[in-house]
Amino acid sequence: MGLVSVRLFANLREIVGHPRVVLEANSMREVLKALRSEHPALQPLLCEDGEVRPYITILVNGENIRDLEALATSLSDGDEVAIFPPVSGG
Repeated sequence: MGLVSVRLFANLREIVGHPRVVLEANSMREVLKALRSEHPALQPLLCEDGEVRPYITILVNGENIRDLEALATSLSDGDEVAIFPPVSGG
């Protein structure tokens, strides 16, 4: 398993208490499983019926996982994952 850096933004960062965590994972599915296990309050915000909620954006090294292999996206040691909740402004 590789070590990946996971950057969290907005309310996700507030729930975790840190802007970045380092996890051992080989896929995006493993990243989300680890995050939800360590921080159960993330579960309803990130996933629904085993899939990433449509309003959550996840990038791996700057590429949207929806353009890759979604939760099956493979990760390597040193990859950076960024998870963004919906953003609103005014």
